[in-house]
Amino acid sequence: MIGLFITAGKYLVYSDPMESVDVIAVLSGNDESRVREAAELYHQGISYNIILSRTSQTFGEYELPYTMLQEEMLQKLNIPGGAVYIAEVTAKNTGQEASGVKKRMYDLGYNSVMVVTDAWHTRRVKMIFSESFRNTGFRVLIHPVPDSGYNKYLWWLSPDGWSKTVSEYVRILGYIIKRDTNIPDYPDF
Repeated sequence: MIGLFITAGKYLVYSDPMESVDVIAVLSGNDESRVREAAELYHQGISYNIILSRTSQTFGEYELPYTMLQEEMLQKLNIPGGAVYIAEVTAKNTGQEASGVKKRMYDLGYNSVMVVTDAWHTRRVKMIFSESFRNTGFRVLIHPVPDSGYNKYLWWLSPDGWSKTVSEYVRILGYIIKRDTNIPDYPDF
């Protein structure tokens, strides 16, 4: 049984080898760790460009756009403003984020991207971005945030691990059903 739990956790975490790309894409959610990891990759020279996905989420009493918070975080992490781009599509889910990143890459003339997200989210991101970017000629790499609080070997020992793992498998199943039944969900550019 423990072997099954370990396999389930390991399957969710996907990572491509590190190599230079035209742009780093930061998916929304768990912003601080994702933004910090993107800044670290920027400073390592993986890319000197960052795309932030846009959501309808807001923060603070003035309900400022979440992407503003992300931009401020990047500035504090010594990322120049000219290196940061915002996806134009307001996304409600990962598929729409993929469409927004793809459109922004077309607009900027970029051909390769490293997508930064939480470790437990990487398998589904790989599936969605591979599908969305199919036939574009773009190279898509997936990079998990190392400190996203998910232990792929011991996830089953905490309520948070159970929540993330079960919900992610449900979302993967939902994505497969949508994909295989051609239920429209994402704008295509």
